[in-house]
Amino acid sequence: MRSAVIALVVFVAVSRSDFLLPFQLSDDLINYTAQLEQPINNETVCPLAQLNYCQYSFNMNFGLNSSITYSNGSDIFSTIQNYMNMNTTELNKVCKARTNFYHCLGHSYFTCMNLHTRLQSNNTDSSNGFDYVRTFRSLEWICGGGLRDANNQFTSFGSFSNSTIYQGCMTTFNQTATTNNFCSSVQATGNCLSSANSNSTGQAAAGRFGCESFRYTFNKACPGLQC
Repeated sequence: MRSAVIALVVFVAVSRSDFLLPFQLSDDLINYTAQLEQPINNETVCPLAQLNYCQYSFNMNFGLNSSITYSNGSDIFSTIQNYMNMNTTELNKVCKARTNFYHCLGHSYFTCMNLHTRLQSNNTDSSNGFDYVRTFRSLEWICGGGLRDANNQFTSFGSFSNSTIYQGCMTTFNQTATTNNFCSSVQATGNCLSSANSNSTGQAAAGRFGCESFRYTFNKACPGLQC
């Protein structure tokens, strides 16, 4: 792998709110992130039969076809995005389903949500694997520490990803992130999103929400980063 690969971040140009931050990474950086997440010792076992059952149960809440699995991460990402963007009722429905999914997997949850493990699975390409993992990692924050603020500031938080200041932060990430400085670039982008969201709303909580929504995607690859 090259020592320096520029991140390809593609903005989703839509005129709607997006609670799951709309960005993509190049395959090179997805694979590099997976390398950083490579499990050690006995942290590699994800029981696929259990994961498939839990995913099926999760999917039933949102009308997803029973054939949709962890290998279809982009479909799951877009479906959950659409539900969360509707209103606070649907946002909380997603969070309840996420809690049940977490309890269904039990101690296997974090192993199954490991990007390296997912990309080692058959028929899982880089983009689908990344979208799958980042969907559930984003929900860890939004449905956990960020849930009260997400409900109270639904419109302003959801519309942040359509703002020019959000795009400015992500453009900088796009232009500067490489395999040589990846985690520091994630931290810098989180800081940028924090300042941008806080300044646009006048609320400190909004800044943390913007930063954590991004950081949680990479908290296994880049442990120790803070918002």
